[in-house]
Formats: sequence, C-alpha cells, structure tokens
Amino acid sequence: MTIQRSRLSVSNLAAVFLFGLLTGCGTNGDSSLNNDNPGNNDLNVVVAFGDSITQGSECSCAPYPARLAALIGKVVYNTGVGGSSASDNVGRTQEAINKYHPAFMFILYGVNDVIHGDGTSGIAAALSQMVFICKQNNVVPILMTYPRPILGHQLFASGTLSLNRSIRQIASAEGIKCVDLEEEFSAGSDPLFPEWPTTDPNLMSPDGLHPNDAGTQIIALACADLF
Repeated sequence: MTIQRSRLSVSNLAAVFLFGLLTGCGTNGDSSLNNDNPGNNDLNVVVAFGDSITQGSECSCAPYPARLAALIGKVVYNTGVGGSSASDNVGRTQEAINKYHPAFMFILYGVNDVIHGDGTSGIAAALSQMVFICKQNNVVPILMTYPRPILGHQLFASGTLSLNRSIRQIASAEGIKCVDLEEEFSAGSDPLFPEWPTTDPNLMSPDGLHPNDAGTQIIALACADLF
C-alpha cells in the first residue's frame, strides 16, 4: 500500500533524498509487509509498542495507531506508555503478544533511555531482545527511528541520532523493516553540522520532542506505506 503525501519543497526533497541514501533504514527490499507464518496470531491485528509518542499523550490529537488503523483496515492496539524506556519494557513485549496475538508489531523505543543518560549499546540490546521475542512468537517486528529532537530537547539530539543509527543497524542485521522517522521529519541537513538532519518544526510540538497533529499523521502514513 503506497499512500501519496507531500509536504517538502523541491530543494528540501532533494536534500532529504541524498540524506536518506546515506542513512536510511534497511527495509529488506521494497516488498509489502507480510507475515507468511503467523502461527496462532491474527493477520488483521497490529500492536503499536512504545512510549509517549505512540501513546499520543503529549499531543491533543488522535495518536498514530488510531490513524494507522483507519489507513490499513486492521485492528491496531495502542500499547504506548508515556515516559517508559526500552530497557524497562522488554518483558512487556511478551505480555502484549500474549494479550493481543498480533501478526505485526511496530516498536518505537529508546529516546527516554537517552534522556536518562543510558548508553546506546544497552538500548540496542533491549531493542534486539524485543525483536527476538517477536520472532520467537511468529510476530513480524518493525523498528522505528526518532525525529531529531529540537528546541527544548535539543540537548538530546546527538544521543538520539546515535540511537537511530543503532536501530537501522539492528533492522539491517535482522532483515526486518524499519520506519525511519528521522528521515520522514527531516527538512534537509543542518547548516552547522551537515551530517545531521534538521527536523521540520512544523511537525513538532513546542517541546521539540513530541510530534504535533501534522507530525503524527506523517508517522501513520509512513507506517501504512509498508502494507
């Protein structure tokens, strides 16, 4: 399923395309997302697993899982918990699978670990465990990167970008798809740090960490594009 969306100028689009070639998620080819061996899981059920961005608690708008459900015609359970970290929620992966029996699970975790000062290697280990648990239960995992934090959360930009690189590496090593929100939210490269993307402020809430209504829609559309 490919859903048309446009918000970037031609010049910014070219910059994002170049940046994506250098850093984009390895998505295991261009084929649509599928689960050829769901076991006892329901092919019409998806779990959105993550923190406050998934929960939608910081945006006075419909969270991305609800929008995704409307776009793909599947049941999408929102299991996001505001303020939660990857390292403390590995066990909750199995709980969500046992409760909902999803065929697919979107995983957006790690930025709260960064904010708490945790190292990237530990966060990556937790995410890898989540992926392992999914595969062991015939669930197709999809990892997600984060938009680069701006404004009040600019301090955590470097750690978040390092986390995103690890997320892409895990996706590539595991042969799974990845929704690259860093790229989706990018407005080109930073003039001061060309290796860094800038985040479109029109897609972010005033705190510079959580997407606003427009940004939340971008997340839903990017996830829907995989189906």
